Amino acid sequence: MIDATVAKEQTGDVEDPSGRSGGSVLGPQADGLRPAGVRRPPLTLRIPEAYLPGYLAAREHDPEMAEAYIRHTTEGDPSADAVAEDLSRLAPGEVHAMLAGALDGSGAPISGAPESLREFLAQAEDVPGWYDRGLARVASRAFLRNSDIVLSALVGGSIVEGFSTLISKSFRIRGRVMNMGVRRLKANGMQLVEQYLPGGMDPGGDGWRLTLRVRLVHAQSRRLLVRSDEWDQDRYGVPISAAHVLLAGAAFSGRLMRHTAALGGDFTQEEREAYVHVWRYTGLLMGIPEEILFQDEASALRVFRVGTMCEPPADDDAIIMANSIVNSAPVIVGVSEPAERRQMARVVTQTSRELIGDELADTFLFPTGRRKVVPWMRFKNRSRRILRKTLPKWAGKRDLARFKYLLDFASFDRLEHSYRLPTSLYDEDSADW
Repeated sequence: MIDATVAKEQTGDVEDPSGRSGGSVLGPQADGLRPAGVRRPPLTLRIPEAYLPGYLAAREHDPEMAEAYIRHTTEGDPSADAVAEDLSRLAPGEVHAMLAGALDGSGAPISGAPESLREFLAQAEDVPGWYDRGLARVASRAFLRNSDIVLSALVGGSIVEGFSTLISKSFRIRGRVMNMGVRRLKANGMQLVEQYLPGGMDPGGDGWRLTLRVRLVHAQSRRLLVRSDEWDQDRYGVPISAAHVLLAGAAFSGRLMRHTAALGGDFTQEEREAYVHVWRYTGLLMGIPEEILFQDEASALRVFRVGTMCEPPADDDAIIMANSIVNSAPVIVGVSEPAERRQMARVVTQTSRELIGDELADTFLFPTGRRKVVPWMRFKNRSRRILRKTLPKWAGKRDLARFKYLLDFASFDRLEHSYRLPTSLYDEDSADW
């Protein structure tokens, strides 16, 4: 870990004793809340060794965002981490029963629950004033209209890009790479669907519950990794850090909207912002500190751009995980015949190459196809809009088929109903979760 003194030359922004600014680095500050002309004192920024070259490059473009990102590579999720620590004393079945009672219950007191879990739930049930349920309904309608395109953009673009970061190391260490790829796609697909079904993110809703479960899985995985000899915290920072959860949220919101548009999605600008708005709330529930949480599509793209600049170059772990994702896609949608699976994997890989760009695709060792596929997908999806207007009966059948694909992709199986957490660093040694 490298300690660097960072001089703050900006005025009108005073650092609080915790080392965090009073508002988001991603949006405008309210006028008159801070003394004018006051300089921040120099701060010590702890920089994990692997991040130093990227940070130095990123700060030339956006010093404020680069510093905020690096600062959070050494932070986890204190609220969820405390719950994971307390629940580690229980058997897996007891963990499931306690979390099921807490998340599926009617708000009644949970017998024997640790104080950390009670505080965690109280925070999660406190919906921020800025969350707009009207915008959430706008996002739901747009998502359902474009769900197959959004899921294609998720698999071919945003998830693969997410594994270009050091978060790939956390997943690779935990093992069973192909199974992890399938599980990752299922979990992300299910969470995405539940987020955007009407009412899904209201307290007690399916998306709300699933988001909190994912957050606790992250906390438990982080707990196991930091106790292992395989994770070098001085070099890599905290596993599944607040910075990585922030970057994932940006990838699955603003960046995903870019990929969806490239594939021919028909989100209006209002719908794009509504989609990101829901993910902003999801990010808060995932444990992203509000002072660094993106506010809209533009700020989500800013996070993604600067965060990826700060990350070290993709290594073997990133290559392994990215390839596991594109090769898992046929399994998720039920393609079992080997030749058909290989063909579909080639299409997904080529789609990914065109969405993420040749430079990153070459790093992942993705093959280069002879023909472009994204222009054809975009044409097909745009043509579908015309048919929707001229052939309403066909559109109704197409909507039904799309919804069935949505449910098949998300795989609403035992994962939806299990609140067990991993019990061992290596997934093959863990009790079923």
